[in-house]
Amino acid sequence: IGWNQIKDNKPTIFADKRVRQAMTLLTDRERLIKDVLLGYAEVAISPFSPTSKQHSSAINPMPYDVTKAQALLKEAGFSDSNNDGILDKAGQPLEFKLMYLQSNEDTQRIVLLLKDLYAKAGVRLIPSPQEWPVMLESLDKRSFEAITLGWTSGIETDIYQMFHGSQTKTQGDNFISYQNAALDALIDEARRTVDEAKRMPLWQQAEAILHEDQPYTFLFRRQNLLFIDKRIRNVQMTKSGLNDGMLPLENYVPTP
Repeated sequence: IGWNQIKDNKPTIFADKRVRQAMTLLTDRERLIKDVLLGYAEVAISPFSPTSKQHSSAINPMPYDVTKAQALLKEAGFSDSNNDGILDKAGQPLEFKLMYLQSNEDTQRIVLLLKDLYAKAGVRLIPSPQEWPVMLESLDKRSFEAITLGWTSGIETDIYQMFHGSQTKTQGDNFISYQNAALDALIDEARRTVDEAKRMPLWQQAEAILHEDQPYTFLFRRQNLLFIDKRIRNVQMTKSGLNDGMLPLENYVPTP
């Protein structure tokens, strides 16, 4: 889930890091995987694959922790001042519209589950299902509050286009107007560092910043259940998954 920090040239509630951290803590990703994806996924930690050297083994996904989330929201100035069950700050309720692709049934179920989870903690999620062209327009204009998106990653993922501050006002994919000068410096340094032994620690430092800032609540990494005919040879499990046509390793059936 991408938390847009600037909308209509004004900071949103998600400009506060404590609110973004709280939203991740309120997101029961283990239950989401179990109830919606039937267990075929793993909790995501960052944009880096856990099998990549870019990922630091010292970083673990934030747990589902309502108490800690509520403490962070209180610290950020939110309370239920009128006893209506919804947290508020200066008279403004803690609510947001979550834009998502309406044709995706799994996403629809995820949004309904999140709506219930957040409501129990005093946060109102307003589902906003949209067609893909409408979502694209909203992304281009940055005219949304929160959005669900799908990203892909490989053995080494360049996050410049998604998270570098320079990509907020260009045709880049930093749709959520996220800015962190320290992260930008690490991305720039990693991209010009050829030596892998020096480059990977830079990416790991970048991952630590993303984990702390939570510009996105990274939900899950899907897993697929595949059945392979026993006649097929050269089927191998790699760090990018099974080489079932997506990797440059040929599969074949031996001549009888």
